[in-house]
Amino acid sequence: MTNPQEQQYTETIKQAQDAMLAALETWTRTFQQALDALSAAAPVREHLIDQGFDFIGKLAAAQLNAQRNVAKQLAASGTAITESVRAGAAEITEALRGGSVL
Repeated sequence: MTNPQEQQYTETIKQAQDAMLAALETWTRTFQQALDALSAAAPVREHLIDQGFDFIGKLAAAQLNAQRNVAKQLAASGTAITESVRAGAAEITEALRGGSVL
């Protein structure tokens, strides 16, 4: 026979084990549900990734087009300036050849 203290100790240990087992089962169920939810969300994540990269692609294309336009404008301005300098240099050269000073 066991004494009452041993029975109480055994019962307490059993209750602790049952509580631990219940907690572990709850955690396992919760973790499994979370994994199932993540698996179900995979197509959503792929869609978001595609959307993100499509947006970045459009943004990069817009940025490159803006840079292209600026480069063209600078080239056009540079050509106009070059032509003005060239024309001015020609006038000065002609004036010096002709003997007239500005």
